[in-house]
Amino acid sequence: MKLIKPLTITLLVTTSIFAQSTMCFKENHNSMATIESTKLDGGECKSTYSLLEMKEKGYSVEDIKITTSNNGKYNFIYILKDSVSNSNFSNTSNQNSTFNQKDLENRIIKRMEEKKKKEIEEKKIREIISLKKEGKEIYTQKCQSCHGVNGEKSAYNVATPLRDMSIDDMSHAIGRYTNSHEFGYGYNIIMRPIAANTTETALRKIKAYLDSINKK
Repeated sequence: MKLIKPLTITLLVTTSIFAQSTMCFKENHNSMATIESTKLDGGECKSTYSLLEMKEKGYSVEDIKITTSNNGKYNFIYILKDSVSNSNFSNTSNQNSTFNQKDLENRIIKRMEEKKKKEIEEKKIREIISLKKEGKEIYTQKCQSCHGVNGEKSAYNVATPLRDMSIDDMSHAIGRYTNSHEFGYGYNIIMRPIAANTTETALRKIKAYLDSINKK
């Protein structure tokens, strides 16, 4: 997915000669050693040209910014200037160039951060969906017959409905059923084998499923 549309800065000068700068980038790249031969995104690179290929087209590196992602990979931002640039630009043009390049750099970094945030949010959503799906399977097989379709029943009229229990309450009950013969109002013989084979991870899946179907 491209972070931004191709961005190109055209610098106005006091003469008929002009210079063109473009900003290209690559995020989450594995190695510094291979970046120059890797296709760059954005600007005139267009996910088609590498830094080496841009140099062959007449561009030179005017500036570079390298940052490290949380996953240990590298993010690169290149400011490339084409070969027609010369030293006859006014100070105003140079200041405008610096300002625009910095602005573009900030925009790309912001998009990178937004994309990373979105990826984290999407990952959480996928995890929740997976928890609910697996929780439904576990609940249907192990719990539904006694605790009701939605966890609304008080099993044998003595237990707290599962939908009303916190994950800590459920974990405590499972532990007591597993380790104490006296817990469970005489129904330990029914729950103990189930409790002994229900892990903390399974409980969290069950809880996620029950919460999803009992939303108020």
